[in-house]
Amino acid sequence: MEEKKEALVPELEELLYKFTELLTGEATPERVEMVKVWCLYTHMSKAMPPLIQHWASEPDHAEARDQIREIIEQIKQWNQTKNQKH
Repeated sequence: MEEKKEALVPELEELLYKFTELLTGEATPERVEMVKVWCLYTHMSKAMPPLIQHWASEPDHAEARDQIREIIEQIKQWNQTKNQKH
């Protein structure tokens, strides 16, 4: 049986849920995880572009790179849909 990890900073988790809701229109656990990936990858690509370029160029990471691209595109789509409703 897997134990549920307690958040290191619970208030940050709450902020992340609200951020996800405002960004995508809904804060489901899946969307929150996708936003975490998007935030982390975006930050890393801005903070250390050569590292991300090197990682992304490795054939072993092609599937993960494609998965991250799909996540980013999905978040953009949700955000555009949410913004069109308002």
